[in-house]
Amino acid sequence: MRTLTAATLGLAMMLGAATYASADCQKSIRLVASPAGKAIAADARARVRAITKTPTFVKQDLVVEMSAVVPNGTTFLVFANGQPMGTITIAFGVGRRVVNNETPNVRPAGADPVCSIGPVIVTEGAGNTILSGSF
Repeated sequence: MRTLTAATLGLAMMLGAATYASADCQKSIRLVASPAGKAIAADARARVRAITKTPTFVKQDLVVEMSAVVPNGTTFLVFANGQPMGTITIAFGVGRRVVNNETPNVRPAGADPVCSIGPVIVTEGAGNTILSGSF
């Protein structure tokens, strides 16, 4: 009886661990420059990652890193799944946007869960696409 109980408990623990691990993901893409993006030598990568930290917390983040030949302080808008994720401000030719769920941050609706993000688009202020790609 003890052997059966131990085996059942071990199986339940393994299945529980598998359930938590299935929420984990890590994907990255290189965004493609539009003609407007090529004009400013824009280049970018995007990454989504979800890592189970505890049975009740999965750390999730979206990171978009870009470079462009524009003046310092130039801003670009980042969208994921059609929803605004915030801005990237260029300093010395590079910029970065990180969206995560670590306290006190709240991810926008289009980034929850991050593993479900498909299209990522970076636009300039007037709304013209500079970079785009999809996971």
